[in-house]
Amino acid sequence: MKAAWLLVLAAAGALAVAGCTSRAEQRARDAWHDVTGQRPQHAQVDLNTATQRELSRLPGLTDDDAARIVAHRPYGSRQGLLRKGVIGEGKYQQIEDDVYVSQAR
Repeated sequence: MKAAWLLVLAAAGALAVAGCTSRAEQRARDAWHDVTGQRPQHAQVDLNTATQRELSRLPGLTDDDAARIVAHRPYGSRQGLLRKGVIGEGKYQQIEDDVYVSQAR
């Protein structure tokens, strides 16, 4: 019984740390935007050719989100993510400046 409680506490702690890290990263991006008026510069990702791993590295996206993006290809525009119901509006807003769409083949 004691071991089960320790396991539950350890899992809860791990989830709390993971959530805090994600929130801290978002706060840092927001602070950068507030101070400079621009988003941090980094390479954009093509929704039609990026790997699942590249997509999962985008802010706010999970491995499952990235898998859905790959599964619903091709996209004619970034808004295709919303039209096809691949991700929600909140996640789309987090990544819209980080993605582009090449011509579908």
